[in-house]
Amino acid sequence: MRLKVVIGVIVAVVVLAVAAVALYVLTRGDAPEAVDLESTVARIEAAEASDGNGDEPSTDIPTMADDEGDADTSVDDGTPATVTDDAPATDTGGTATEDAPADVSSADTGSETATAEQTADAPGGLAGVWTVEVSENPGDLQGEPTVSFAGFRVDEVLNNIGDFTAVGRTARVSGSIELSDTALVAATVEVQMGTLQTDSSFRDGRIYQALNTGEFPLASFTLAEPVELPAGMADGEAFSGSAHGDLTIKGVTNRVAFDLQAQLVGDRIVAVGSSDVLFSDYGVTAPTAPIVVSVEDHGIMEFQLLFTR
Repeated sequence: MRLKVVIGVIVAVVVLAVAAVALYVLTRGDAPEAVDLESTVARIEAAEASDGNGDEPSTDIPTMADDEGDADTSVDDGTPATVTDDAPATDTGGTATEDAPADVSSADTGSETATAEQTADAPGGLAGVWTVEVSENPGDLQGEPTVSFAGFRVDEVLNNIGDFTAVGRTARVSGSIELSDTALVAATVEVQMGTLQTDSSFRDGRIYQALNTGEFPLASFTLAEPVELPAGMADGEAFSGSAHGDLTIKGVTNRVAFDLQAQLVGDRIVAVGSSDVLFSDYGVTAPTAPIVVSVEDHGIMEFQLLFTR
């Protein structure tokens, strides 16, 4: 009897293990592509185009018209006798004449505003502090996100399944950059590591343990050397180069170099970057599980950040 019970337990454990593996495989999707500036810009421009229905301009125009209409209505609501008593009829005509110059003045002001905006977009107009744009509803980061995020990529081998690339991402990022007329002079970015998510909640728990997110919830990068920017970046020219700085993970800091790409898109700076990381350099042991045959001791840290001023 005892032998039957033991065999039954073993069979049940095997069945559960097989079911877990099957569920894990079936719920997996293809790993998202590595960050790429051209693809990111294309997605953002497409998203902006779909949202840009001209609602704001159409709303502004009626508002201005309503203001002018209110002024005209106040004159029309007054009785002709009142207008005649307050000012000669010629003054009424004078008022109409004065309105025209006022419109011209308004047009001039708009022209000056447009000129000022063009000046802000001219080379050197990017100088200042830009802050990471944070999304409260980032959506599926394993898809094709158009929001700020940071994360990692690591290759793993699964038992009887094969090779996969695990990708973990989070939109819980913060930070800022400072630009001079010609260079990126400062940058600091922080990532909440306890919010990283892959395509498997089983893996996520092991990752949090490996990173000890309870004690070290944040990872950070701080720029150590200025990065020269192309003169035409303010006109939409893309930048490609390296950014050297200090990367801190699990309380350990090392100097790293991120391959960096950036471009001004509308009123935002879009930046993507990646860097090879050896986990053991940060005291991180690659997480394991019964289904996992092996996990590389090195991976890629990557980010896609949108900055606004």
